[in-house]
Amino acid sequence: MNHDDIIKEVRTIREQLAAQHSYNVRALFAAAKERQQESERKVVKLVPKPVEAVLTSP
Repeated sequence: MNHDDIIKEVRTIREQLAAQHSYNVRALFAAAKERQQESERKVVKLVPKPVEAVLTSP
């Protein structure tokens, strides 16, 4: 399997998932979240680092 075959397969799966959820991003996200909760894999939630303000002189 070469690089192009993998990309084609990923795009085909993406299209199938989008079609199953009527191309609704919120429905896609909800379905992914549900699959994640049903999975027995450990989910790691990363805490975002605080952003420091950068002051510039006028």
